[in-house]
Amino acid sequence: MAPGQKLYPRATVKKIVKAHSNCNVSKNVDVTIFLDYVLFMQSLVKEAAIESKNGGERGVTARSVRKVTADTLAKFKG
Repeated sequence: MAPGQKLYPRATVKKIVKAHSNCNVSKNVDVTIFLDYVLFMQSLVKEAAIESKNGGERGVTARSVRKVTADTLAKFKG
C-alpha cells in the first residue's frame, strides 16, 4: 500500500458505529475499535494455541479456535 493511502474511510466506520449504538462517538473511535480487535485476536490465538497443545495437536486448528472463542468473547464483552 502506498504511503498516505487510507485503509478504510474513517467517517463511514464512525457512521456505522453511531447507527448501531445510538450514541455519540468520539473522534478516534475507529482507532479504538481496531486496537480492541487486535487485542481480541491476539488473545484468541494465544488461548487456541494453549488448547491445541493441551489436546496433543501439532498446531492451532479450527477446532481449538472454536473451543476458546466463547470464553475469549466473554472476556472482551463491554
